Amino acid sequence: MTIRVILAGGGTAGHIEPALAVATELKKINPDIQCEFLGTITGLENALVPGRGFPLRVIPKVAMPRELSLSILFWPFRLAGSIGKCLRIMRGAQVVIGFGGYVSASAYLAAVILRIPIVIHEANAKPGWANRLGRFFAKKVCVNFQSVQSKWADSIHTGMPLRRDIAEISRLSAEQIQEIRERKAREWGFDSKKPIVSVFGGSTGSERINDAIAEYLIASNGSSPQIAHAVGLHNTLPINRTGYFATHYFHDIADVYIASDLLICRSGAVTCAELAVVNRYAVLIPLPIGNGEQEANADELMARDSATMVRNSIFSSSWLLQN
Repeated sequence: MTIRVILAGGGTAGHIEPALAVATELKKINPDIQCEFLGTITGLENALVPGRGFPLRVIPKVAMPRELSLSILFWPFRLAGSIGKCLRIMRGAQVVIGFGGYVSASAYLAAVILRIPIVIHEANAKPGWANRLGRFFAKKVCVNFQSVQSKWADSIHTGMPLRRDIAEISRLSAEQIQEIRERKAREWGFDSKKPIVSVFGGSTGSERINDAIAEYLIASNGSSPQIAHAVGLHNTLPINRTGYFATHYFHDIADVYIASDLLICRSGAVTCAELAVVNRYAVLIPLPIGNGEQEANADELMARDSATMVRNSIFSSSWLLQN
């Protein structure tokens, strides 16, 4: 008997990667489980989900207005349209698993109407509005942080679902790790015996981080460490040069972690969970929007003395030169 599972979570890798990890494990447990993803036409899921062999169904993107404006008047109608699309897609499914983000709220409300059981995973230390809504209807609520479990009665502390290649890094031998480092160094045109710093600002990149790195490379006058830099899927690629390699996106992030001596990145929930597993030191620059979840996400790494947190407004080429 085919079991149809809808996974809702898109927009950024922070929502998509845990969903993909769960879908992959479900297929290993039972090949008869049919996993389908909900997303939007502009989200990163359009690149990641089909690439992992799962079908993606798109619904209208409905962002919650964060300030008073005329868009608030139209928001309920856009939400209703998105729910209607979910109803058509989800009919006949056995369960909906939501990971937050734009698509999840519509999926949760459609599941309630269709009487489909809901399971939620909340990755952040400060939950977003979609999961705060959905947990009231969910059969099971799983959380990444114990601080959230203490506030959400009956939730289950599962931690973060991670890609298998990330989870298995701790099992690699010293020889395997060295082999991966040398291979990545060759791909980037680096010397594996010299320090390597990897920089990324999320799937869409970060203008602040990208500009700081560009200015730092000029100001350091060739004395910077070797830098591998993911600038974002839709940003212009800088010109590669000796000791600097630019790409749009790190698709092989497990190998990037292994090859790097230091990471400079945002403090999304997935990134922080991955850093904790791979045991790499990081400079974390929390995204200065949302409800402050990225600052909260970094607390565990800071407590373990395995990260430095720098506010977005402070991170600059000058800060890099001084530190």
